[in-house]
Amino acid sequence: MTPGSPPAPSVSPPAAATTPLIAWLRTVLLACVLIPVAIFVMVAWWGLGRAQSDAQATARRATQFAAEHARNTLDIAAEIAQITARLTSGTDEEIDRQEPAIRQRLADISVGLPIVVNLNVWDAQGRPLVRSDAPPERSGLVRDREYFARLRDTPQQLAPYHGFTLSEVIVGRQTGRELMNLAMRRPDRDGRFDGVIGVSLAPAFFRDYYRSLTEENRRISTLALVRSDGTLLARWPPPPDGRKRMAADNPVLPRILAGEAEGVDSRSHDGGRATRLVSFRQVPGYPAYVVAGLDRGAVFAQWRHFLLLLGGALTAITIVLVSVCWLALRKTRQETAASLALRDEIRRRSAAEKAMLESQRLETLAVLTGSVAHDFNNLLAIVNTSLHVHTRKHPGEAGEPQIRAMSRAIRSGARLTRQLLSFSGKQALQPEPIALQEWLPATAELIRTTLGPQVALRQEVAASTGTIRVDPGELELALINLAVNARHALPDGGHFTITAEDTADGQVQLRVQDDGVGIPAHVLPRVLEPFFTTRERGTGSGLGLSQVQGLMQQSGGSVEIRSEPGAGTCIDLRFPRLGDAAQAEQAEDATPLTLAGRVLLVEDNDEVAQATAEMLAAAGLRVRRASHPREALDMLAAEALPDVVLSDIAMPGDMNGIAFAFRLREMHPGLPVILATGYAEQLQHAVQGGLEVLSKPLSPEYLLRRLQELMQERRP
Repeated sequence: MTPGSPPAPSVSPPAAATTPLIAWLRTVLLACVLIPVAIFVMVAWWGLGRAQSDAQATARRATQFAAEHARNTLDIAAEIAQITARLTSGTDEEIDRQEPAIRQRLADISVGLPIVVNLNVWDAQGRPLVRSDAPPERSGLVRDREYFARLRDTPQQLAPYHGFTLSEVIVGRQTGRELMNLAMRRPDRDGRFDGVIGVSLAPAFFRDYYRSLTEENRRISTLALVRSDGTLLARWPPPPDGRKRMAADNPVLPRILAGEAEGVDSRSHDGGRATRLVSFRQVPGYPAYVVAGLDRGAVFAQWRHFLLLLGGALTAITIVLVSVCWLALRKTRQETAASLALRDEIRRRSAAEKAMLESQRLETLAVLTGSVAHDFNNLLAIVNTSLHVHTRKHPGEAGEPQIRAMSRAIRSGARLTRQLLSFSGKQALQPEPIALQEWLPATAELIRTTLGPQVALRQEVAASTGTIRVDPGELELALINLAVNARHALPDGGHFTITAEDTADGQVQLRVQDDGVGIPAHVLPRVLEPFFTTRERGTGSGLGLSQVQGLMQQSGGSVEIRSEPGAGTCIDLRFPRLGDAAQAEQAEDATPLTLAGRVLLVEDNDEVAQATAEMLAAAGLRVRRASHPREALDMLAAEALPDVVLSDIAMPGDMNGIAFAFRLREMHPGLPVILATGYAEQLQHAVQGGLEVLSKPLSPEYLLRRLQELMQERRP
């Protein structure tokens, strides 16, 4: 518009926009689109359900047939193994004398069975005693075979699957043929391990059967027999890449590892698009599963053809109806209103898509930040331990500005990783010094809210109370759990008292007391057990006091509960006093610790392991390093025991640091173990099991002090 010109006329919908005829035409137009679409969607959904049901039924039938075939085959092999065990129940010397006769009996048993390659009996050292197809070669030892070691190291009473185990597919050292062994323990007259009995089976027998099933039903693309740990035993068609384990992205692999008996899932690849249907079923009584894969393209081909016909017919009808209504609407003056409505719909959909993308972005970011923080923790550990070694070798440089700047940067990095792990939901406990004179009053309002208006709160902290080291969030949660218990113990109101003071033995005692109904004497020994609760079903989880105990164990303290019915409950939380320890820590900065002893370091990251080993060696310790728990167990079995074991939690393979620590507790009850982690979903499990866990990045000074304490406790 130019100056002095009249205003442009406003564009507004004509009056006909509000007439019943226009409204009716809009309704008809909408119905002409939605009704065919609804019909198409409902019929397509129904057809999809039928196709999926048929596909799942086909997959289940295939795995059922294959699992029954595998069970019958393995039952035959197991019966042969039992017969072999009876034939070779004598001593090794008796078997050597009767070897020709026993061999002939075994050959008679296996004749006519295409699945059986041969039968073998080995002594306790893995030396062959007898085989069904030829005299044994005395040099053909099998003690290095995985199945032999498993049967040797597993007591008979703890062996699953009735004492049988399946080996991976191997090439026989005596036959030179591809085979897998169904093996059982061979006990002596006293029940001790005296060798292994193995029935060697031909994987080709299973492959031929699976090939016949796939030829009968073309929708079945793959059939495989796998061990319960995901190891491939037989597959048709054979894996094109020659792999010996199930693919890592196969969604049924975690379910098989979790021990599920059967199930159906979709296998995804090519950018997340599901292209296969996978069914699995356990072979009853054996550590094996049958897995069948169906090609979704073949499964839903008929359904897609039907959809093309239906879509074509409905599209033609929809075009005709919409055209008629559109011609009627074009005679109206409401194109502008219709256009605005369409733009509004586009904006709404765009906003919804943006919200969904933002949610996915945040979820992905949380996963990435957790992984980045874990890796950054490892980098900090390398830098921190290397800096410690440097200052130990050059104590005169400890006060240099550059050294102090590096120390501040390491602490800042540790705080940053803690924030990242908090965002990703994988944060481990982070103890820090707490002065109860300042910290406890700050929690009063939260605890008072938890108790409710009928329970009076009283807090008293002695002025001389020492400093403690504890995760403040976990300590606050522990007090809230105790306050919740007190509220339930005081239905008619009462008093809840928290006091803090130093004890005569140099500890800091935090006493929590109420004057409620108390705890019966027969219940008191069990109150710290996880999931144990005296409340009504649905009103308590039984994890409150268990969390308190876990916190005290990880903080190096103890918990004591005293209670009498009608006289209330008193809970004492005792923490190590930090005052003297903090002074000792400062003294250690000037005079580094010098230790003597042996440490077994279990760490999969080479750089972290090297830096940690150098730091420990600089302190005077002798360090042996294992890259995973299995290697560490082998080293412990072959060498003298170390004084302390230091292990990471997140480890490759089938055993993480927590499982490794529990195994060491069973094998060597007196051997101290320290676990380290930046984040650990199983941290609560470790703490409840009495394991000591330190948070990454490790403080070299604190780690060395803890190693010194553990070695002093272990030595007489």
